[in-house]
Amino acid sequence: QTLYKFVPEHCEVTNINRSLVNMKIGKCYKLSRTELYLNLSFSWRVDILNDDMGQLLVTGYLFRSNEYRKGPIEFMMGMCAAFLSKDFDIPHMYANSNLKCPLKKGVNYYVYKLSPNATNMPPLIPEGRWKLQIDYMYLNRYIIFSVEWYSGVEYINIFG
Repeated sequence: QTLYKFVPEHCEVTNINRSLVNMKIGKCYKLSRTELYLNLSFSWRVDILNDDMGQLLVTGYLFRSNEYRKGPIEFMMGMCAAFLSKDFDIPHMYANSNLKCPLKKGVNYYVYKLSPNATNMPPLIPEGRWKLQIDYMYLNRYIIFSVEWYSGVEYINIFG
């Protein structure tokens, strides 16, 4: 889709459960007004062998009435299936990464220069400021860690 673009604000790694992950690096870098990257380096303290053991919960919050409120985006997918998915710009986002299932405890995993791109996202996401929260889940119950990505959605004026 080319109707809108992301205007990155900032991101952060939160909710780190140190009994499930050893987070060495979880930091965002804003290189310019249009470039924001996330770098992660970590090792699991548990094995994640399949989608029953690891999930991603994706929730979108739209900034309304001076706070982020849960919006129309919320879904869960298996972590292993997500790493293989061609949707939501995932191949591009994880291009500089060694994440692939099975994920073994004690192995150092990394993701460098992760940055979502609007061109492979669904059309017609409402314009405004968004917080996209990705919860990395263990056994569908425990948050391993979360990534909170703050970005504006701006529609491109094609009549300009």
